[in-house]
Amino acid sequence: MVLEEALLFYDEDDADIFIKFLRDKNCRVQKMTESSVFEETVMSGTIGNLISVIDKAMEWKIPKTHQSPAEGEEPPADPGGPAPPDRENAIMILHAKMLANLKSIRDHIDGIMARSNPGDIIWSNEDLNRMKVNVSACLEDGSEDDLVGKLSHDIFIHDCLQIMENNSVVETRPEGISLIKKIDPNDLTIERRAWEPDEIDHETFKKYHIALTHTIYYETATRVIIDPRIHFTCNPKDVEKVLDDLEADDDSAADLIRNLNLKSLAIDSIMNVIETAGRIALPDLIREMDSVTRNEVMDDIRLVLNSSSPFISGIVNDLRKIGVIEGNDRKIRVVR
Repeated sequence: MVLEEALLFYDEDDADIFIKFLRDKNCRVQKMTESSVFEETVMSGTIGNLISVIDKAMEWKIPKTHQSPAEGEEPPADPGGPAPPDRENAIMILHAKMLANLKSIRDHIDGIMARSNPGDIIWSNEDLNRMKVNVSACLEDGSEDDLVGKLSHDIFIHDCLQIMENNSVVETRPEGISLIKKIDPNDLTIERRAWEPDEIDHETFKKYHIALTHTIYYETATRVIIDPRIHFTCNPKDVEKVLDDLEADDDSAADLIRNLNLKSLAIDSIMNVIETAGRIALPDLIREMDSVTRNEVMDDIRLVLNSSSPFISGIVNDLRKIGVIEGNDRKIRVVR
């Protein structure tokens, strides 16, 4: 059904809360359990060795000027095998970002080791509180625009402190975070997600003592299938308000709110054509709806609705099923 909607929840209890909200609005709902399987490979090793591995991966993928192999010599093989250009470029970008991040962490911690001695407070409570205030302010701002960019410094510092804590290099004291011992940052152990590990020769992982852990996750989620009545019984703002407190999939929730707002324009236009005509055949309705210009102006931009024939036919069928319109395709009319 064209007007049927769906929403994905990761918590079944939250799905049940939303279902109750819809049923209180006299909207029919179905609940389905879906399964998902996803994989993740994690690299574990020292910062210095991970940098060496990623450096090697970058070297293998950098184009070189063509040189014919010496007589009797085989051309070097790509350790990871050939990859499509677009995918190879994406892998290169991911590796470059990871390499830059690892080097930044190493250099930042190296600076701490150079200017501090065991027992020194390297991050005071005031520094920690300032970080918390900044994070809270960004989250309460309500805007997700460049949220990661705004918090990038705090995220970076937190990552460095976490790495040092995991390696028993720092400890938390009443005055703040204190350095326990000095260590070469290259020797700190760290974990990072491996982007396309098959693109790196596994002998290189062994050479640099990088351990790989591949984890397969088996999960379930709850999909709520929503009857077309939602377009008549629920205000998009009310739906959005309810979802603010529930654990719904972000993309799925955004699609639902968008559909409620935009499909309502098509529904209103179709209903206006039918009401104006009193009674109308489906082919005539489709012709009338071929290109509808709304009177509303959105940011000084003329609003035009272009609806395909199957889309209009689908809406008509859905409106008929929920009792908003009646009659066959030769004489469609609004239910009074």
